[in-house]
Amino acid sequence: MEKKELRKRMLKLRDEQRPADRALWDDIIFSKLTGSSDYREAKVVFIFVSFRSEVDTHRIIRKALEDGKVVGVPKVLSKAEGMKAFRIESMQDLAEGYFGVLEPKKGSPEIPAADIDLIVIPGAAFDREGGRIGYGGGFYDKYISEAGRGIRKVALAYRMQILDKVPMEENDMRVDAIITN
Repeated sequence: MEKKELRKRMLKLRDEQRPADRALWDDIIFSKLTGSSDYREAKVVFIFVSFRSEVDTHRIIRKALEDGKVVGVPKVLSKAEGMKAFRIESMQDLAEGYFGVLEPKKGSPEIPAADIDLIVIPGAAFDREGGRIGYGGGFYDKYISEAGRGIRKVALAYRMQILDKVPMEENDMRVDAIITN
């Protein structure tokens, strides 16, 4: 199946899940991530701000801030420039941005990629080898490839988003681990 069609199908499937089920799964994923050595050992965490039916990261962000971690969230600058990580001190540092996704407000300090210990990544579908289908913009693939060094990449997904194999292209970046319910 073509990536575009598979992405559409997987997002529809995720959107169709009952909110009560997703809330339960979010609790499981929250516990698994915050209990992981990847999270515990990270001083600087770059994490997406969940939107619509994505795994809820708002609670994870608040926990990371409470735990004294430096928290960066993505801001899309442009298609050409891609996205960058900007530091937030609280959820009040966010405002609606690209496609209605919450992003850091103007004036938030940029976090250099070299400072990041852990990137928490969203996606539409994944496979057991770390293959990922994102949302089609290529922002994470570009960011990860430019960041260079071996930053630990962990994806959050619901079990139904994990497939045997997802189509990968040359520029697609793999994740190191996937945390599911």
